[in-house]
Amino acid sequence: MAYIELNVYSKVLNLEIPVTVIIPQFPKEPLKTIWLYHGSTGDHTLWARYTNLERYARERNLAVVIPTAHKSMFTNMVHGQDYGVFLGEELVQRLREIFPCLSKKREDNFVGGLSNGAYGCLRTGLRYPETFGAIGAFSGGDAGERYYTDDGTYAARRSVLVFGEGCPSETEHSVKWLARQLKEKGGQFPRIYHAAGELEISGQGDGMTEFFNDMPCEYQFEVFPGVGHEWKLWDQAVYKFIDEFLGIKPVTTKYYV
Repeated sequence: MAYIELNVYSKVLNLEIPVTVIIPQFPKEPLKTIWLYHGSTGDHTLWARYTNLERYARERNLAVVIPTAHKSMFTNMVHGQDYGVFLGEELVQRLREIFPCLSKKREDNFVGGLSNGAYGCLRTGLRYPETFGAIGAFSGGDAGERYYTDDGTYAARRSVLVFGEGCPSETEHSVKWLARQLKEKGGQFPRIYHAAGELEISGQGDGMTEFFNDMPCEYQFEVFPGVGHEWKLWDQAVYKFIDEFLGIKPVTTKYYV
């Protein structure tokens, strides 16, 4: 298994973006790939540092791509850069050029994330359903359904940079808006796995469960007992997403020590 830290130049962002890639060294066939997003205070390194993700990938000959998206909320910022286009289009194309072993098949590509990255992966998966066959959202809901105003605090100003003033519920920032648009077009939905901890607010599903149960898609919501908004949850959730929801089972237990 190769663990690679690289910088990818983005024409969309006009910026060098750090990316972690975990990838089998001797693939015999195109690789299933998870494109994984960090939280609001994290970066591309935390998934591998704080979970057993590399082991899960090694056991299954699975590729993992983890980009940094800074404070963009993984979307096209109203007063900023088009991180949504970068993540859903440019990054996928560029990494497939660098690593031709990554599968281009929709059914072999999955997008996931935690906290703000959970919102981001829902948005990316529903915005680019032709690219991603499944979504794994851990501790997150629809940030596009809130009202944003600049009250002078850092958090408020940052949110307005991303979403603008007001409620962006009728724009591509809204997960529900994207889902309704996809339904109207008759498009194929990605399968959705949505996880939360019992001790966090999103343990109630962030208002998404009832909505997606009425959508023409496979949707599974799971609450993990005894954990909150923390890595204990996200390690368990990404494992369940890979092993049970996607059904990608171990093919090897050989390790180099």
